[in-house]
Amino acid sequence: MGKRSQNEAATPETSHVEESVLLNGAPNHSSDEDIDEDSELNDEAENGAAVAAEQTATKTTHNGPPTKKQRKQITAQEVQLARETAELFKSNIFKLQIDELVSEVKIKDSYIVRAEKVLHRLYDCILLVPPVENLTLREAEQIIKAKRVAIPFPDPKPSNPNYRFSFLQPEDVSLVGSFGLKTGIAQANGMAIDIALTMPKELFQPKDYLNYRALYKRSFYLAYLADQLIPITKKSNLPVKISYLYLNDDVLCPVLRLESIKTDNEEDLSFHKTKFTINILVALPFGVFEAKKLLPDKNCVRVQSDAEELPPTPYYNSSLMSLTTYDYYLKFLYANKKSTEAFKDACTLGRLWLQQRGFGSSISKGGFGHFEFAILLSALLSGGGNNGNKILLHGFSSYQLFKGVIKYLATMDLTQGYLSFTSQFGETSACVYNAQGFNTPTIFDKSVKLNLLWKMTKATYQELRLNAINTLTLLNDVVFDRFDSILLQNVGSVEAMKYDVSYTIETPDELSDSYGALEKITFITYDNYIKNKLFSILKNALGERTTCIMIKNKKVASSFPLNKRNNTHQHSKSYVIGIQLNPDECDKLVTKGPNDTEDEQAAKFRAFWGSKTSLRKFKDGTIQHCVVWTTEPLQPVITQIVNYALSVHFHPLISKYLTSHSSVFNALLPTPLFNSSLPTTSTTNFTLLKNSFDTLSKIMYTLQLPLGIKSLLPASSGVRKTSILQPVAFAVSNPDFWNDVIVQFESSSRWPDEIKALEKTKTAFLLRISEVMSNETNYTSFLTKDDTIPFNEDVSLLNILTPDGFGFRLRVLTERDEIIYLRAVANAGTDKQFVQEAYFKFNQRYIGSVKHTRTIGILSTSFPYYSPTVRLFKKWLDAHGLLCHFTDELVELIALKPFLDPAAYTVPNSVEKGFLQVLNFIASWNWKDDALILDMVKRIDGEVDELDNKLSDKLSVQAYQLIQENFDKIRKSDPVGVKTQFFVGSRDDPSGILWSNKLTLPIASRLTGLARVVIHHVKENEISKSGLDLFFTPALNDFDLVIKMKKNDLLKSSGVQKADQLKNLNPHQTSFPSDLTTKYDLTKPFVDLISKWFGNEIIFSTRLCPAAFGEKTNYVSGVFVPTAISKKKFRVTLGLDVKPTGENDEVVVDKQDILDQIKNLGGDLIESISFGK
Repeated sequence: MGKRSQNEAATPETSHVEESVLLNGAPNHSSDEDIDEDSELNDEAENGAAVAAEQTATKTTHNGPPTKKQRKQITAQEVQLARETAELFKSNIFKLQIDELVSEVKIKDSYIVRAEKVLHRLYDCILLVPPVENLTLREAEQIIKAKRVAIPFPDPKPSNPNYRFSFLQPEDVSLVGSFGLKTGIAQANGMAIDIALTMPKELFQPKDYLNYRALYKRSFYLAYLADQLIPITKKSNLPVKISYLYLNDDVLCPVLRLESIKTDNEEDLSFHKTKFTINILVALPFGVFEAKKLLPDKNCVRVQSDAEELPPTPYYNSSLMSLTTYDYYLKFLYANKKSTEAFKDACTLGRLWLQQRGFGSSISKGGFGHFEFAILLSALLSGGGNNGNKILLHGFSSYQLFKGVIKYLATMDLTQGYLSFTSQFGETSACVYNAQGFNTPTIFDKSVKLNLLWKMTKATYQELRLNAINTLTLLNDVVFDRFDSILLQNVGSVEAMKYDVSYTIETPDELSDSYGALEKITFITYDNYIKNKLFSILKNALGERTTCIMIKNKKVASSFPLNKRNNTHQHSKSYVIGIQLNPDECDKLVTKGPNDTEDEQAAKFRAFWGSKTSLRKFKDGTIQHCVVWTTEPLQPVITQIVNYALSVHFHPLISKYLTSHSSVFNALLPTPLFNSSLPTTSTTNFTLLKNSFDTLSKIMYTLQLPLGIKSLLPASSGVRKTSILQPVAFAVSNPDFWNDVIVQFESSSRWPDEIKALEKTKTAFLLRISEVMSNETNYTSFLTKDDTIPFNEDVSLLNILTPDGFGFRLRVLTERDEIIYLRAVANAGTDKQFVQEAYFKFNQRYIGSVKHTRTIGILSTSFPYYSPTVRLFKKWLDAHGLLCHFTDELVELIALKPFLDPAAYTVPNSVEKGFLQVLNFIASWNWKDDALILDMVKRIDGEVDELDNKLSDKLSVQAYQLIQENFDKIRKSDPVGVKTQFFVGSRDDPSGILWSNKLTLPIASRLTGLARVVIHHVKENEISKSGLDLFFTPALNDFDLVIKMKKNDLLKSSGVQKADQLKNLNPHQTSFPSDLTTKYDLTKPFVDLISKWFGNEIIFSTRLCPAAFGEKTNYVSGVFVPTAISKKKFRVTLGLDVKPTGENDEVVVDKQDILDQIKNLGGDLIESISFGK
């Protein structure tokens, strides 16, 4: 057996680079004066900013760097100039990215040529359709072959009408939509080409807008056209499949959908390769009906009812009016496109932005798509402000136009107010925002008398506006590149990552009894009725607890065969409810209502909440009606409210039909023995630990010592509220039971100047503290050795057990420590890499951990769901044996990403959303090419107060560039990430490698692979309990060997509540054991030992906390290093357990010998060893 060597150290070149990066100081941060957010710059302003910036740069070059006095005299103008210069630079970079993107999504010219040939042939086919006139309903149904084509009459079907049905050649055939406007883009699922056939005006009577009459006539026109086109297209060698399609999911607007059929006949004009489909839209003549009769507040469908006045029919009116505007709005948009050079590219950006967020013109996609975006863009080119002032200019770039529309959507409320504009050519009236709205999303065209947002609801508009607000924040960010987050990242694919809480509800059949005649004419479809009812109930119940409520049908099928009159399976009975929460309100246990003096409002409140209502007096003296909720370990308050409100106002047995995964995710968090009735997301137990530390600090500050204690700085995951298990008193088996504390004494010039003597002096101080505390307090303390800093065996720790059951581990830091370590690095010579490693560990333990704890402590308070998210993330890592390879600090920084920078999502306010966003980031993080740079400050809408600026400065452009340069240096010497994988930089650690320097490539790749598997499963399948259990099940068959450890029941001494066990049968510990080591899990020390011996041959993994999974057994897994087990020529310094192969002087690793030694080292700890793969 050859002599063993330690794990391979970094190469001198890489080591030198990492040293220079690590020792590079943190960037200087200057507190910028508060300035207004950027406004759109015209060309002159941009050029002026660039020239002024150049002059400033020249002045600085000639006069040298400014003095401290000069820096203080920087004016607000100069700060504004610097910001404008940074924004201009970003705008230019963004434009280059836009240009590249637009070129990539351009439709192939060959496809366009092919489509034009098809359209010309289709036009000829339409002209061949013979006319028919003055048919009765019976004759109309007979003239069409019923087995082949059914007339798609809307409900209710006409019976004995006194008007006639006819088909005459269309008075106009126009190419409309994005293909006609030439703003279409290439899409994976293909693109639809819209053709509008305008029915002759003589087919209609003035009263045909009433009671579906115009729609009935249009339905016959469409069906007859389809019936005739089937044989005509076949004869004309245009092989197409024709079906019905509800345009934009509007059941009042069926159209013909033509799909190409692949044939072997060379004469056939097939276009299947283009993935184009053709929609034939039958339009009504523009102005055929009096516009004021079809205003949204008018009733145009007469039904028998006991009501004194029939309700308005806005859906019906708007749908009918929109049928007259296809060609009209094409001309309007074309005129704006001609007058605005960047109009086309801005529309392309708008389309991509909407698609990535799941929006489109169809009702199921929110009712706001490319068409609505283009209309809003056109309107803002002629005004849009409160006084009709222009929001956009014709000379703006595509970036400025796109940003202008996003800013308008974000800042102007089109529900409380509305936008009115004119689309009539030649009219000079401006586009104006009116503050008094109609409580529904409205962009009103005064020329047509049509609300362009008629397909939107308050719910979908609320979601659109929230997306616009988040995107505007990204567009205003001058530090980070946000192009991918804004335009390339798909946000709408997984509800659990998009919404904080999501529910699935199955609508009971008996609910259809409430869908009467008045509801029918108001909502047109049962689907619209259900969604409106659910939104009204939830909005009233949740109030300020939410920022967005989304309700959509799980399955929408808008196309159906020609032989069906309508699509009876257009919507399923399942609905998804997605809710984004307000973190300041969502977990409050009291829903406050009106004061007791407000009789009318109080009556409404009592009517809604029923028996739950009570009258309470609050501390400020007010007496209010309110509803009080209870805390439950797994179910959030929001779910209790949803269940109750829907059971009262939707269906009494709603619990049978409503499901949510919040409780399943919350159940994955270990339940503590103490305060087990509180939610598993609660941080109450962490507060108890913090109180214990505060009490200890007060006592220690009063101790009589040779030097007074200046500060006690916590540096543990427990104090940061991020430990995998919640702290419980006397739970010594908790792997995070000992909480590190850094002790700093008052300054003294008598500290030794040599490391060994300094450590012995520190030990003497700790002994003195232990002696005083033992004599004067009821705290228990003892000293142990600290072997975490290599090549320094004289470090001592003071372990303190508090009377209330917590443990603290004290280290001493003096003003001489860092100086001595840095001097040792400078004078190390050939041993520099080893001394550098010692300094690295010192920096982690004594300096970096304190900064990290301080920062995370602040942020965990700002983000209530960061703590449970990072704890669940740690449990997931531990389930797969990865947590032992990561420092706690690195895991916590990675888990911070969706909270500090959730782009393009929103900040998580639930465990499921936070956990999945963390894994989604890891799955998509290309860590070989991209650094993770965190701005360690909470993003606040509006002004940042002085306290926030003092606690944590925002990352400046200069600081970002410094961190990026450090990453570039490391990647220059290690381009594929063999030595350094994860680079996580921040203001606290500009080196980016303080917490990740010991990670290995196989472990980093394993983490990425596992995250991708989870995210792929979530995207392809619905979230279920069985799926979540699978996420936390280790794939032990992937390992070369698995060591099963003997059972060791440490659940109670870890402070974990056993599953399905009553609390009184499993009380928490009330005292410390006589020997703490009897309650330790020895698996991790065992892994450290065998890694020290066999780390060159095998990568070992284990779980740090089996109690988190409610298990009594642990395992150790191992993977042989491929380079170590390959054949090698024998040499004395090989450093491996080898055996001869019998071929010359070649040897291979002796696996069996290694396993025998592991068995001997493990002894009674090991139950069995098995081989995987």
